[in-house]
Amino acid sequence: MYKHAYQVLLALPLFAGLMVPASQAQSMLRADIPFDFVVGDKRLPSGEYHVKPINPAATLVQSKDGSSAAIVLTTAVQAGKISDVGKLVFNRYGDQYFLSKIWAASSDTGRQLPKSRLEREVAQRLSDGGTTVIATKK
Repeated sequence: MYKHAYQVLLALPLFAGLMVPASQAQSMLRADIPFDFVVGDKRLPSGEYHVKPINPAATLVQSKDGSSAAIVLTTAVQAGKISDVGKLVFNRYGDQYFLSKIWAASSDTGRQLPKSRLEREVAQRLSDGGTTVIATKK
């Protein structure tokens, strides 16, 4: 009897992990990004993108046609208020854009990307940094 209970306890995390992607599929975002940008260490061309979590710590950024994609590890961040629209936030240095944060609509939590080595190098060289926000589509 104890062996059976032990097997059930071992299986619970597996089944819980299988249920997460179904709930995360609802949080996919779409956005038209009018400039080339960097996700992690990967450069992506401008265009329409789908952004969706693939597990609690990783996010997929993929062009609508599937020709360009990047997977990046993210961490949770908390906003001061809930926004009606989803947003992609980019750090801008000169004419280079780096995806920085992902905010889903109707939520006060988002995902933050760590600064890549490339972004840190560009930020040191260029002093005219800023942020650019792209609203996502429904």
